[in-house]
Amino acid sequence: MAECSFDQLLFALRVSVEAANDGLRRRRGLHYEHDLAGNEALHVDIPRGPRDDATLDPVVIPMSWFRDPRLPQVTELSVAFDCRLRYERVRGAADALIIDMNPPPPRWFRRCPLHRMVIRFRAADAWRADVSLDGRPVVVSHAGAS
Repeated sequence: MAECSFDQLLFALRVSVEAANDGLRRRRGLHYEHDLAGNEALHVDIPRGPRDDATLDPVVIPMSWFRDPRLPQVTELSVAFDCRLRYERVRGAADALIIDMNPPPPRWFRRCPLHRMVIRFRAADAWRADVSLDGRPVVVSHAGAS
């Protein structure tokens, strides 16, 4: 994706981070289901005393006891890149802000200005985008976000 609209980029990043979070939860659930089925356990023989010929007591420890009971989750996604920005008119619709991530063509006398864009999504903010352009915050309308 070298060129896309700003809205498409934000939507794609948000869908990706939510899918990664759901994937972690599904994988964690599958691990617990597998462990609770009793398919894997650690079998250990523990001696009753300090002597070498002491009788051994078998102990079976389910693998689920070794798992952290907390659920892992993605807490933040941060993306930073250099880009050029331009507006594009769309007939019958609102203007679209286009982000061009292609490297600029070499120019002899002048350079095309590149902007540094940083986009952050945090779980604590309900996956709302926090965007900054050249170190300055950009206000993004979240009216259509779900």
